[in-house]
Amino acid sequence: MGRYYHMSKAVSPEEKEEILREIRTLKNLKSVEITENNTMMKVETVDGIFQDVMNGAVNICRKVAGGCELSIAGFAEE
Repeated sequence: MGRYYHMSKAVSPEEKEEILREIRTLKNLKSVEITENNTMMKVETVDGIFQDVMNGAVNICRKVAGGCELSIAGFAEE
């Protein structure tokens, strides 16, 4: 099961690619994608524990996209 996170602002295509590239280096990450409108992120972890992955994702989004914040939006059931 994954989780959806709302991004506080739409990111540019360049920011999207950099965010995804950096998040994909995090340990315990199974998959990550950003929706076509660049305002939602879907994250899945290997073991269902999100704390470390999301701490990293929050920092990456803030750094790459000028203060973009993440907030939980719901669960993604497969």
